[in-house]
Amino acid sequence: MDEEAKLEQQFSAACGELSITNTNRALLASFLAPLRNKHLVTRFHYAHSLRVGLLARQIGRFTYHEEKPLFFAGVLHDLGKCQSPIEILGKTDSWNDDDQQTMQAHVLDGYRLLRGRFDVSAEIMLWHHKFQENGYPEKLPPYLHKYRETMRLLIREYGRLVALADVYDALHRTDAKHGEKRTLTRKEIKEKMFEFNPDRTILIEALYKVGILT
Repeated sequence: MDEEAKLEQQFSAACGELSITNTNRALLASFLAPLRNKHLVTRFHYAHSLRVGLLARQIGRFTYHEEKPLFFAGVLHDLGKCQSPIEILGKTDSWNDDDQQTMQAHVLDGYRLLRGRFDVSAEIMLWHHKFQENGYPEKLPPYLHKYRETMRLLIREYGRLVALADVYDALHRTDAKHGEKRTLTRKEIKEKMFEFNPDRTILIEALYKVGILT
């Protein structure tokens, strides 16, 4: 069984464990289909999305948060990349400023695709690049509903945890975005997790200690 098939098996098992309805399973598959089927490049990001969803769920369980919204938002966080230019999305060399600007559109593109069907997931995924240096989008759209302040805080926190899972998985790619074109070692990945997430060093250390991050 190849890696993608294993991921899809794990995704299906997670849907069962989280009691996700057949209707919502079908909707998730429908939303993910453009990433899976459009191009080999977007298929790579389809696998990344499944891994982020599975990892975000594990982090949620460890931190005593609800697992289902983290799973949904993690799986769907990069949905907008199905609309990104393939020639930029597939680059393994460093992006230039124009590339970076173009790729930032994927967050709001994904948000627009999700709102109206998975509103909370849409709200959460808006945050998955907000916590990094020069985070984006610079301005978030207004909330889709009149949430209580506690829910707004949860949306932001879930976005932070999805961002953590996203960065961890992305650091395993073979590219030149962190220097020469190569795969980082486990030690280097751990060092960059602390470097990129100074607000969550205690959590990262704990996630490594229990084996959620390896």
